[in-house]
Amino acid sequence: MKTFSSGRWSLVFGVAMAAWFLSFGVWPELYRLVGTTHYGVWFLDSFAILASSDAQARGLDPYVPNPLDYFARPHVYTHWWLRLHDLGLTRASNFWVGFTVVVAFFMTAVAGLRPRSGRELVWLGVMLGSPPVLLAVNRANNDLVIFVLLAPVVPCLLDGRRLVRMAAIALIAAAAGLKFFPASAGLILLTGAGVTVREVRERLVLAVVVLALVGFDLAGDLAGIGKLAPKAFGLLTFAATNLPAELGVSRGYCSATGLGLAAGIVVGFWRSRCFEGWVISRGETGAWLSFVLGAVVLTGCFLTGTNFSYRWVFALWLAPLLWTLWNDAAAPQSVRRLGAWTAGLLGVCLWADGLVSALLGGVQGVIGPTQAEKIARLFFAIEQPVTWTFFACLLGFLTHFTREGVRNLLGRPTAANTVK
Repeated sequence: MKTFSSGRWSLVFGVAMAAWFLSFGVWPELYRLVGTTHYGVWFLDSFAILASSDAQARGLDPYVPNPLDYFARPHVYTHWWLRLHDLGLTRASNFWVGFTVVVAFFMTAVAGLRPRSGRELVWLGVMLGSPPVLLAVNRANNDLVIFVLLAPVVPCLLDGRRLVRMAAIALIAAAAGLKFFPASAGLILLTGAGVTVREVRERLVLAVVVLALVGFDLAGDLAGIGKLAPKAFGLLTFAATNLPAELGVSRGYCSATGLGLAAGIVVGFWRSRCFEGWVISRGETGAWLSFVLGAVVLTGCFLTGTNFSYRWVFALWLAPLLWTLWNDAAAPQSVRRLGAWTAGLLGVCLWADGLVSALLGGVQGVIGPTQAEKIARLFFAIEQPVTWTFFACLLGFLTHFTREGVRNLLGRPTAANTVK
């Protein structure tokens, strides 16, 4: 039986996923089947940003309820977005702006997710076609822009040219200037793959300087936007503070409790021997670094704030390595088991809320909105330990990456310095 080459599997994957997304474009009512809503207008989030830019151009304050936006949303992002009108982009440009963002995201995601078999194609399709990604695409959320900006970071770091490797810092800084949280991606710069310890130290120093300058420029935004941003809660959201809140911890201590729990998990993995003997093969270095990039961005968001579900788009970078671990007989059993848990929990995190929302939306007319809300609230409470377990798994991998990076900086032998 003739088998497909990896290039052909990638082509099939791209066509299949294009058909999946286009079906929602042609029949927007399908969004109800994955627990989200199409409001009759495409790309609501890109429209909000353009409306804020238009407001600024008209001399209005974009940081108050905006009469130019469909839902009168104030601007809740950095001031960098408010200069879009200087590029000639207005609300009238929204469809083409949103469409361009979505296409750029889709092409970037498909290029990075290259299945090598039919089974892997299904796995990656389940990730890319999940409700949070569909929601982000429907709204042209600016997390898609961040995804496109950060996607070249790993290829840059693995490039043979020093200047290209250093360009990874500029990409992280640009993304951080647009939405704050991508600054956490700076952890990826700890990797010593293919470079000297001296270069790693130099780029870390340069990154600190560049990100500090970005932070200084955004200081005013950081002070005010937190009060304006909508508070994500309930289905189709995630945050570290949800579990302490469900356990009865008072609101003022939820953040500290979440950070304390995360610190305990890191200490536990730092002292464990879970990753002992695990070496990334040369061919999987890119998948490993992409995993770390996605893991640190998601975990940073999880620990520092509340997030709507479209933030899960960064989980796409986790999928290739998790598939590799599933099929890597040479990996230690402890690492394979952790990878299996992470993969399973990721599937739950990406799909459970959307399917439950769709189900409740379908039966609400029978059981009534009050009962549907009670069920949603109960499910939300039950899923918090599941979400925390998933992020505990990510913290395990991030702890391993950080420990190897620190040892490399100190000139000590590390597993990462050995390539199979």
